[in-house]
Amino acid sequence: MTSYLLLAVGLLMIFFEFFLPGGILGVAGGVLIVVSIVLFAIHAESLWAILLFVIVALVLLGALVQFALWRIRTGRGPKSLYLHTDQEGYVASSFAKDFIGKEGDALSDLKPSGHILVEGKRLQAVAKIGYIHKGTKIVVIGGEGAHLVVKTKENKS
Repeated sequence: MTSYLLLAVGLLMIFFEFFLPGGILGVAGGVLIVVSIVLFAIHAESLWAILLFVIVALVLLGALVQFALWRIRTGRGPKSLYLHTDQEGYVASSFAKDFIGKEGDALSDLKPSGHILVEGKRLQAVAKIGYIHKGTKIVVIGGEGAHLVVKTKENKS
């Protein structure tokens, strides 16, 4: 009777591990399942009974894992582990999209990166092609990471 109780408690601990992560409940549950098999083997009278107990324990463990994963996926509302709304995630850096198409001046030599002045704001920029001298009129044509991509105002490509 003790081996059945240990098996049930071990399976229950593994089930709770899915919802309370940390590993302690999973490891303890696994140890209890192994101990229950050993205790059953000590008191069993036949090899077939031991083999049947091990097979039943493994089938129950597999069914429990499948049920726990199903429960996690189908949980709704405050009981769910999944967020059911969209999220952008972490963005390390992004360029200011509202500056695309605007004109400004190169505050430093862009070889290929440096600083520009657009609408009174100092911004980091990268020259699309070549070297842009300080003071040259520029046009913002895009962005890459935290930098704006610029070209000279005279250059139409």
